[in-house]
Amino acid sequence: MNEQEFKLTGKAIRIARLIKGVKVKEFADNVGLSLDYTSKIEREEAGLTIRNHFRILRELRELGYTDQQLAAIMILTENIDEMEEQGE
Repeated sequence: MNEQEFKLTGKAIRIARLIKGVKVKEFADNVGLSLDYTSKIEREEAGLTIRNHFRILRELRELGYTDQQLAAIMILTENIDEMEEQGE
C-alpha cells in the first residue's frame, strides 16, 4: 500500500494498540508524543500532522502490523461506526 494514500484514524490507532496490549503512555513514549496529545488523537479530538502520522505508522509496524492488517482494522472501525449510526 502506498504510504501517501494510507490515512490512519484515531479509532484504528487505538484498536491496533489495544490488540497488542500496549498502554497509551507506552505508545506515546515510543512515538515521541505527549500522553495528552496521543489520547486526543485516539479520541479524534486532535488531528494528525503528516509527520506524526508517519511516526505512529512506523510504531504500529514496529508492533508487528502489516499495512494490510492496519487497513483491515480501519475498515472494521469504519463499518462499526456506520452500524452504530444506523442503530444496528
